[in-house]
Amino acid sequence: MELSDFNNLHSGATVLLVGNAPNLKETPPEWFDYPSFGMNTICKYATWRPTYYTAVDSRVMWEFGEEIVEKYGDIPKFVPTPNLDKWQGPNFYRFYHRPGKLWPWNNESLWPRDFLSLPGITYGCVMHIAMQLAYFMGFSRMLVIGMEHKPRRAQNHFWGVDHCINADAPLDEWFMGYKTLREEMKVEMLNISPNTYVPEEILPRDDWRKYVAEPLQSS
Repeated sequence: MELSDFNNLHSGATVLLVGNAPNLKETPPEWFDYPSFGMNTICKYATWRPTYYTAVDSRVMWEFGEEIVEKYGDIPKFVPTPNLDKWQGPNFYRFYHRPGKLWPWNNESLWPRDFLSLPGITYGCVMHIAMQLAYFMGFSRMLVIGMEHKPRRAQNHFWGVDHCINADAPLDEWFMGYKTLREEMKVEMLNISPNTYVPEEILPRDDWRKYVAEPLQSS
């Protein structure tokens, strides 16, 4: 497949966007039956595999790249070019990282059909990328789990504490990006993560129990 082949591949469907926060343990992704995006260190989640994978941080490539290629060899992996061009392996798809602000650059065509390659996309965090990839694929509803964003606790993940990153993440920038993407794309985005610190006006919330697979729901 080419990158363009993913355009509207899932038109009108629901997607699960899976973050890496500690609260992911409260909504295990295997409880949900939707096409999904995993990101960053989700490879450390041993009992679940996403439909798609994305990462934008070169540290992920250097520290976990071989593990991800081995574990997710058959999974489409979306990474930015030229940033992660050194990351090689099967089923890599490269979108152009457009320098500049996150918000739309013209009022006529905010996200044209080929926007992943020209003019490209930008981001403040990997979840911004997952949202734009999902939009490109035609998903009309995005459910987010594993999103906590507790102030001064950005180094905590579902697998433990990462002492090598700054605890003070630029949450205001991330929040503005979520709100902008939701409003401009005009798709339904719902934060169904329990114990989340993302304001309701940024990403509306809903009860995760409404979206779990039927066997769990009836048990």
